[in-house]
Amino acid sequence: MIALLALGSIIEFLLLVQALLAGAASIYWFAPMHLALTIAALLLTMRKLRGMSALQCFALPIGAAMGPPGMLFCLLIAPLAASSRRKRQIVYNNVRIRRYRIGNSLSPVERLGRILDDRIRYPDCDEIGSLATMLRYGSLQARYRALETAVISFEPRLSPLIVMALSDEDQTIRALAAAAAAQVSYNLAQQSSELQARIAPSQNLDDRYALAMLFADHGCFNQLLPQSQRTRLCQEAGRKLDEIAEQLSAADIRRRALREVRAHVGRAMERDRDAQSRSLRNSRMELSP
Repeated sequence: MIALLALGSIIEFLLLVQALLAGAASIYWFAPMHLALTIAALLLTMRKLRGMSALQCFALPIGAAMGPPGMLFCLLIAPLAASSRRKRQIVYNNVRIRRYRIGNSLSPVERLGRILDDRIRYPDCDEIGSLATMLRYGSLQARYRALETAVISFEPRLSPLIVMALSDEDQTIRALAAAAAAQVSYNLAQQSSELQARIAPSQNLDDRYALAMLFADHGCFNQLLPQSQRTRLCQEAGRKLDEIAEQLSAADIRRRALREVRAHVGRAMERDRDAQSRSLRNSRMELSP
């Protein structure tokens, strides 16, 4: 399809150059030829819509307003727009809690809410240095800021920082890390249920891709989840990624990201199998006389 649109764009360019050299009178033959070329390109490309996302399908008629070059341009940028992901953050769930206050102290859940409302300043990238080093060796205020940074910009790869904070010597940091860990699990369940609800009626490829990536991210990197749940997420992600790979077109830029994620999932499942085999060997050695 891309080769066809590229050929149409070249023809369009040659016609335009010839018309400009011929003068204003050439509009009487350039306009019909431009229209005919655009309609022909649109009809030919619409026969090859299978495996394309909805955004790519609608990009073709939208780009047809500018002829084959516009169709080619819109087709190429459509996957970029679809694959752009907004920065994921933990959403504070306002639940009722029993409050035990000493003076003006805040409960851990209230402190977490203030962090997520951006009412507590967290350090900029140039200021934070190594978050793990700050959580391990920093002062109490530095450890607060490191944990706040991990919470406000949470990604599954940052989960080891929250795990580290769960064993901090300060009780408030431990309570705040526990509240953040619970909220991460809640957000995962909520995001997956919302995506599955959108997928159910239409089997939209973009939503299926997003759900597979969500499962892979948390299954491979979220150390706040039990190992059994991470294994199930990796297995489900691997199955969904295999299904999606068969439906993506050869020109879809998501193929590269999909291959990388599948490699991460494969390594995570291999590590889990090795850990299970070691545990089984150890248990047999303990039971043997």
